[in-house]
Amino acid sequence: MTEIQLKQLDFKLIKQYDHDQYNTNRYKKGILEVEFTYEVEELHDISLTIEEVNAVPVTINELLVLNLIFNKEIL
Repeated sequence: MTEIQLKQLDFKLIKQYDHDQYNTNRYKKGILEVEFTYEVEELHDISLTIEEVNAVPVTINELLVLNLIFNKEIL
């Protein structure tokens, strides 16, 4: 995944910051935040944060997709 691909999905850059020898760019769309962390100019890490979600109606098809993603199960 690249920052360009994320921007094409309408994620918006909300924060850029330096820490130690790293530079991080944080993108957000809805409840999802994705951070790209670089050491100098080399990509070091991509991480996802999902805000807490409570009591959201869900269908079986949506649950199957979420299960596949979060529990890494093979259909």
